[in-house]
Amino acid sequence: MGSRLLRLAFVAYVIATAVHIGYVVLHEPFAFDAWNVAQDTGGQPITFGRFLDYGVFEYTHANPRLGQWFAYLAYKLEYFAAFATPLAYLGTALAVFVIGTARWPSWQRGRDLALYAMILGFAWFAIPRIGMLMFCRAYSTNYVYGALIQLWFLVPLRLRPSGEGGVKLSVPYFFLGLAAGMSNEHTGPTLVVFALGYAVWKQRETGIRPNVAWTGAFGAVIGFAAIFFAPGQGERYDGLATKVGLASRLLQRGFSANLDIVRELVLGAAPIFVLLAIVLVIGRTDTDEHGNRQRAMGFLGLALGAVALIAVTMFVSPKLGPRFFMHSCFLLLAAFIGVADTVLVTPKRLVGFVLLALTASTYAAFRTIPTYLRVERQSEARVAALVASARGSVFTAEAYEQVEDSWWFLGDDFRFPPKRDLITQYFDLKGVILRGTDLDAPLGVSGVKLVPHYAITPRTCLDEHGGLELGEYRGTDVGAIQKAMRAAIDELRAKLAGRGTMDRLALEVEFAGERPTLPRPTLLVGRWREKAGFEGWAGALPRAGVSLRRKVVLPEDLKTQDLEVVIYKVGHEFRSLGRTKDAGDHEYEQWGPGVYWGLACRPDECFVIAAIRQL
Repeated sequence: MGSRLLRLAFVAYVIATAVHIGYVVLHEPFAFDAWNVAQDTGGQPITFGRFLDYGVFEYTHANPRLGQWFAYLAYKLEYFAAFATPLAYLGTALAVFVIGTARWPSWQRGRDLALYAMILGFAWFAIPRIGMLMFCRAYSTNYVYGALIQLWFLVPLRLRPSGEGGVKLSVPYFFLGLAAGMSNEHTGPTLVVFALGYAVWKQRETGIRPNVAWTGAFGAVIGFAAIFFAPGQGERYDGLATKVGLASRLLQRGFSANLDIVRELVLGAAPIFVLLAIVLVIGRTDTDEHGNRQRAMGFLGLALGAVALIAVTMFVSPKLGPRFFMHSCFLLLAAFIGVADTVLVTPKRLVGFVLLALTASTYAAFRTIPTYLRVERQSEARVAALVASARGSVFTAEAYEQVEDSWWFLGDDFRFPPKRDLITQYFDLKGVILRGTDLDAPLGVSGVKLVPHYAITPRTCLDEHGGLELGEYRGTDVGAIQKAMRAAIDELRAKLAGRGTMDRLALEVEFAGERPTLPRPTLLVGRWREKAGFEGWAGALPRAGVSLRRKVVLPEDLKTQDLEVVIYKVGHEFRSLGRTKDAGDHEYEQWGPGVYWGLACRPDECFVIAAIRQL
C-alpha cells in the first residue's frame, strides 16, 4: 500500500511539473524573438511552404541551428510550445537518468523513481537561469530542445557500450547524430570529438567495427559541419562572427577573460558540486564490492573532461551567456545521479534529497506563475497600444514590472535599442521610447529628464554660461539631486557675476515621449529665486518590517506648510495621503512593483520629495 501511494505521488509530481511548465510557456509575453519571427514572416500564418521557406531563410541568413525550425512552430502554433516544452524537460530528465546510471529506470524500483524526481527538481537550481531560458520560446527551442537531442544521442552508447549493431540501429542513429550535430555549435566540437574518439576506442579495444558508433559519429560530424559552415553564421548578430577570426578572438579575449568564462561555468555548476560533495560524505564509509562507485566516479571524470572542452570552445565564441552552460550542467547532473545511485541506496538516505527536489519545484512554480501572468497582461496591453498607434508617431512603452533579466524571467525586451528599432520599423513609427525603472536615470525612471527653467537679467541663454551641470548623483536620491542643484546654481551665479543676475531657476521633471497622467501640470525637484532662496524638500519612503505598507516621511520644515501629500506610481496611479500639516503618518500600501514618488503638491504644481523602487 505504501509503495503504491509513493508511485501515485511520483506520477502526480511528474504531471504537476509538466502542467507548471506548459502553463507558464502558454502565458509567455509576446517579446524578443516573437517580433523577429513576425518581422521575418510578415506576420503571416503558418503553412507548410512558409515553414520550409523560413527554415531555409534562417539557415542562409540568420540562425542555422535545428532549433530555429522548432522556434517557428513555437511562435506560429499557439499550443505547440505549451506541450513540446514540458515533454522536452521530462525527456531531458530521462536522458540524464539513463546517461548517469547506464540503465532504463524501472517502475518497480522506488529508488529509480526517486532519482528521476531529484533530476526534475534539482534542474531548477542546477541549470543556470533555467526559468529564463525555458520560458522564452526562442531560447527553449534552441537550447532546451537542443540539449534534449544531444543528450539522447549519448543514451544508446550508455545502454549499448559496444557500439555494435545492424542497419536497423545504424541508420536511425546516423540521423540522430545529424540532428545532434546541428543542434548547437558550441557543444558540437565536444560531441564530435567524443563520438569519433569513442568509435576509434571501441574498435581498437574489441577489434570489431562498432557500426552504430561510427554511423552516429559520421552523422554528428556532418551535422556540425552543416551549421558551422552555414551561410547564416556570417550574417547573424550583424555579422559578428566574421569580424574577428577564431584565433584572433582567442587572443583578443586574453587569459583573464577566458578564465572568467571558466569561473562563470564553475559558479553555474556549483550547486551540483555541493550536492556531489554531500553525497560523497554520506557514502564515505561504504564498501564498493562491485566497483559501481568506481565506475560512477570514472564517468564523472569523463563528464568533467567534456565540460572543460566545451568551456575551451567558448573561448572563441562571439557571444557569451549562461545559456551556453546548459548542456554542461545537464551532463554534470547526469554524473551526479550516477554517483548518487551508488550511495543513496536506502529510503533514509534518499528522503532528504527528494524533499529538496519537491521544494525546488514548488518554489519555481510560485516564482514563475504569478510573474508570467502579470507580464502577459502587460504585454497584451502593449501590443494593443502598438496596433492602435498612428503611423509616424512616437510610441511610449511603459516597462514591464521587471526590466532586467533574472533566473526566472528574461525581462523587458524593449530595454534593447535594436528591438525598439525593429518595432519602429514593423509598425511604421517615428520611434519607440521605453519608460520604466532605471536606478541610474533621474528619479529612477528611464525617459525622465530634469530640465532647468530660468530667468536671467539681462536675458541670455543658460548654455552660454556652461549650462546647469548637476554632476553625478544616485537617481532616486532626491536630497542628492537638490544638493547638486544648489551647487550648480552657485557656480552659475559666480560665472554671471558682473555680467548679469540669475533671477530664478526651477528644475522641472519632464518626460521623453508621451507625457503620462500626472497629479499636477508641473513637477519640480526644486526651485531657486533670488529673493526667496531655495524651495524644495527631501523626505523618505521607509517601510516598516517586511509588510507592503510604507509611509511618506516629511522633513520638519515641510510640516509647517499646507501642501497635499501624494504618492505617485510613475506612469500609473496617484493617491492623496492628506496634508503636510496633518498629524500622524502619511501611510500607503504599494499596489504593484515599480517606481514610486512622494510628492508635496500645491494646486498647480508638485515637488518631488522622495523616490524609491518597490519590488
